[in-house]
Amino acid sequence: MRKISRMAVLIPGGLLAAAVFVSGCTSPAGQSASTPPGPAAGVASAGGTASSETGAGADVMASNRYTVDIAVDLEFAKDDGDWMVFYVEGKWDDSSMAAPHPVSAGGPTQVVALAPEVELLSPFEGATPTAEPQLDSEGLGVVPITLDDFIQQNNQSAKIWFDESGQVIKIAARYQP
Repeated sequence: MRKISRMAVLIPGGLLAAAVFVSGCTSPAGQSASTPPGPAAGVASAGGTASSETGAGADVMASNRYTVDIAVDLEFAKDDGDWMVFYVEGKWDDSSMAAPHPVSAGGPTQVVALAPEVELLSPFEGATPTAEPQLDSEGLGVVPITLDDFIQQNNQSAKIWFDESGQVIKIAARYQP
């Protein structure tokens, strides 16, 4: 059985940090889920870098929105009627002569609930990638698509945004030629 707990912490300086904890949840690959993202779980703010610190040292945006810049191995599953996303935090690998590409940073699988109004962006329209990719300056897709189409595209990495309660409010797939 899955239990979702929410916690809010007041950080010195008046900032409010929120986290969602999912316990007893197993990823589709059979791995035990770890602590989900939030300000205290290694999540980077839009203007900062990833931080594994908690409390006053956590990277927090003024608008209480958080991001993971590189999430890899995305999988989606339903849990009691609600959609969850499973992912591993990633990093850029530029060790070969090929173009830099995102790879797993070797951390645990994260499990987070999708907000009911989650915004999904892809480089392509529909379930099957066609035509030229439509990208922003970070190489992220800008085409709004449905969850079914997003899942069918089998996106390997993305940038993920969270609201103050720890739910995913936006996912933008990274273009990988």
